[in-house]
Amino acid sequence: MQDQPKMYPQRGAALFADGRSVRPQVPGTVARSQGKDDLYQTTGMVDGKVGDALPFPVSSELLARGQERFNIYCSPCHSRVGNGKGAIVERGYYRAASFHSERLRQAPLGYFFRVISEGYGAMPSYYSEIAAQDRWAIVAYIRALQLSQNAKTSDVPAGRAAEKLVSLESKEGFTEEFLSSWGVTRNARTDGAAVQAPAVAPPTVAVAAVKTDLAAGSKPASIAAHPATTPTAIADGANAPAKAATVAKATPVAAAPKGDAAAGAKLYAANCSMCHQPNRAGLPPVFPSLLGIVGRVGEAHIRETLISGKPDAKPPMPSFSKFSPEEVDDLLEFLRTK
Repeated sequence: MQDQPKMYPQRGAALFADGRSVRPQVPGTVARSQGKDDLYQTTGMVDGKVGDALPFPVSSELLARGQERFNIYCSPCHSRVGNGKGAIVERGYYRAASFHSERLRQAPLGYFFRVISEGYGAMPSYYSEIAAQDRWAIVAYIRALQLSQNAKTSDVPAGRAAEKLVSLESKEGFTEEFLSSWGVTRNARTDGAAVQAPAVAPPTVAVAAVKTDLAAGSKPASIAAHPATTPTAIADGANAPAKAATVAKATPVAAAPKGDAAAGAKLYAANCSMCHQPNRAGLPPVFPSLLGIVGRVGEAHIRETLISGKPDAKPPMPSFSKFSPEEVDDLLEFLRTK
């Protein structure tokens, strides 16, 4: 390797007619950091101030590209609706800014471009990951997100129909809490319209009501709402609890599992395994082991921790209040398995 034929910088070479080993640059060559630093398209600045315009016309193709890049690079922290409640924030990372705050809704477009390019606070720079044109596409999409959450009927162009989010929730088959779980306010969903309560109460509510009636000694309104209750027990009214207790003593029955361990395993893999490890062994003392956790701390403690989280822990554990009671049962059933 010492004697291999090669050119050394700044040394002479008989191979070329000019006697130099280093070849001159092609005319018009521009270095990566040279030449375009004064353009609005690459800086977002005009005369030393942040600009408030896009350097090219907005089109549906530009917004589609911005949405794609936003979902890839921005949504993990800011979420897909831009409210700062992204997936990694729910798992203990620093809370990201909401684009729907009054400050950011009034911020000029060049501000967002510069933050994407240079970073801000805990947010890193995406200068090398995202091309300048794609950064502007993301900025355009952020402004579209802001308008989507703060638009008024008067903002709709003439000849275009507007539909309230609450009606879209129903039409698409979602519950009325769906958008609320993303942080969309009631006013944004309804624009002043009343929110209708579900026509049919969830089955868990009906069952709870029947159990309360039985405990009070009154007749429940519907047998179908509580299929496990026999017609005889319902007719007996006040004697039903005593008879049920007698039957239980005469014929002991093993308690059936409340949840589905297989479904709980999927929930664990998607939400818990990143910290507590796929094998539930954790990384003590930072992330405790969950092996045998139900027997050690009890079911009630686990339910409370899932709903409230542990914001004072280091690192903090987020709240999983998005879990339904049935999903919590599934997760507990999985944690009971060996």
